[in-house]
Amino acid sequence: MTRQPSPVRVRIIESDREFAELGESWESLQKDAQLTSVFASFDWQNLWWKHYGPRGRRLLRLLLAYDGDSLVGILPLHIHTVPVARFPVRLLRFVGTGGDTAPDDLGPVLAQGREREVAAALAESVQQLGGWDVLHLTDMNPACPFTAAMGTVAEGARLHCSTGRAARIAFIELPATVDAWYASLHRDRRYRIRSARRKLNAAQPSRFFAWDDPETLDQGIDRLVALHRKRWAQAAPAQHAFSSPEYIAFHRAVMHACLRRDRLRLYCLELEGQIAAVSYFYRFRDAVYLMQSGFDPDYSALKPGQVLLGHVVESAIGEKLRILDFLRGDHRYKDELATGERETVFLTALRPRLGGLVYGARRIYLPALKELVTEAVRRYRRPPPDGAQPKPPADRESEGQ
Repeated sequence: MTRQPSPVRVRIIESDREFAELGESWESLQKDAQLTSVFASFDWQNLWWKHYGPRGRRLLRLLLAYDGDSLVGILPLHIHTVPVARFPVRLLRFVGTGGDTAPDDLGPVLAQGREREVAAALAESVQQLGGWDVLHLTDMNPACPFTAAMGTVAEGARLHCSTGRAARIAFIELPATVDAWYASLHRDRRYRIRSARRKLNAAQPSRFFAWDDPETLDQGIDRLVALHRKRWAQAAPAQHAFSSPEYIAFHRAVMHACLRRDRLRLYCLELEGQIAAVSYFYRFRDAVYLMQSGFDPDYSALKPGQVLLGHVVESAIGEKLRILDFLRGDHRYKDELATGERETVFLTALRPRLGGLVYGARRIYLPALKELVTEAVRRYRRPPPDGAQPKPPADRESEGQ
């Protein structure tokens, strides 16, 4: 039976102006998409490009899939030239990666009911796209049809491919009531949450609220930045999230845009009229996602961050949400509260040209070889069990070779 050609055609946008004009059609498509995220929304993607696209040598490659005049798929990509062993290598990446941001759940927006067909068309267009040496797509949902389609197309083109887990993400499945959540906790954890709140309320008058005033939102953002910096000033002074002007400007713009769409949850805990802890969440569909947080270490004895998180869970349950997602980052409190975990994945494909070979040698093969050597040395130096004699190496004759 002859396979019928797909009616899906793909158009490539390279203009910032055309990107900016997609807002309404992008939101309309995403509204009904099955597997998508706030990080794939128009606001997040377009604002990232405005703040990070001009930095370095980045070229926009935004793929739009159409069936006739109907938009059925969006895949935001860019080509970023980076030095690898002093050689310029052109990476094809998702919009949203390549700066000092770390979003999860990236990938295309696909029309409901057309996911596999559109994903296949987009993947084929990526393979045919010129100007890149290395395809490096990360933080993808493994269940998204594009993830598998891209791997199939890359392997069919005989490109060297590597895949694996990009991040482990913990989350809480929220029950219907606050009482049910407390009942689900281990008794020690339940006691610590309630005890911390009682201790704080006994020491200081407190108030929990979510910022909802667009006119004063910048005050809340400034307080988040200040608390985050103060919290990490001693632990990691050069590595905290709000360490670059671009990061702050980008998130300020995103938070204003998300508040307008009711996608921002800037949760605050106030002590003595002063905000002592802030948690920056996105709300998207039936979940809230933790982006950043900060608390005043001067109040650390009262555990304001822990108390605030308890309020956040209760607020999310009150909104009838199903999931509180911690996004990437390993922290003990996440594992203690989480009821499940998920993962995102990456795919790297190398074209058989100099840039791809240099990248593969330096970023894939050499680290793998070093790891093998390190493991071999570690095993060789490991002492034998007490009382045991080291086993002499077998010669080839005794091994039948």
